[in-house]
Amino acid sequence: MIKGILFDMDNTLLDFMYYKRETAKATAKAMVKKGLPAREKEIYNRIFQIYEEKGIEYQKTCYDVVKPYNLEINLAEKIQHAGIIAYIKKKYEIIKPYNGVKRTLNKLKKMKLKLGIVSDAPRNKIWDRLILSGLEDEFEVIVSHSDTLNFKPHPSSFQLALSKLKMKPSEVIFIGDNPGRDIKGAKELGMKTCLAKYGQEFKGKDKADYELEKFEDLLKIIKKV
Repeated sequence: MIKGILFDMDNTLLDFMYYKRETAKATAKAMVKKGLPAREKEIYNRIFQIYEEKGIEYQKTCYDVVKPYNLEINLAEKIQHAGIIAYIKKKYEIIKPYNGVKRTLNKLKKMKLKLGIVSDAPRNKIWDRLILSGLEDEFEVIVSHSDTLNFKPHPSSFQLALSKLKMKPSEVIFIGDNPGRDIKGAKELGMKTCLAKYGQEFKGKDKADYELEKFEDLLKIIKKV
């Protein structure tokens, strides 16, 4: 019997890649407007190149974009901080849950299910995104990369979440968008798994027990399980 549900956060509860694309566009536009000698598309592509090289959560992206141009220090700082501020403004504007997430979470809690998050994001970024999206009070357990220093599918973050829930793997279903991280890691510990197809960015050979075309479909799956 399922007693708890663990969720990945980015691209499962929130449209993370939409947020990253839109903030990259805003950043590139602001930096070019303030004098960076490049086209917006070039800077947009460079931002994602940096994410690819240093991780999607990397915190010095604007600095890395500006540095190769060897600009006078005050101009470089102006362009860098214009990009940072544009990023922050856009982030505050667009971060929100997928349609139906909050309503569905409330229904799941009424079914006496315990809810938690297991994310590869740093703890501070999890709270930023949950608060901005209005989901900060929906979960009893939050496990971040900051807690284990391991990325999924390493078992440590899943195990920590199970320990906090005080549940066995067989009593929990895991919902995530990444087959090679979310589905693989949860299945190897004995949890039921569900692929969030609506947010899937990466393919993988690891098959989930269930698939979601939209978040609200989770209610039907839980009733089946």
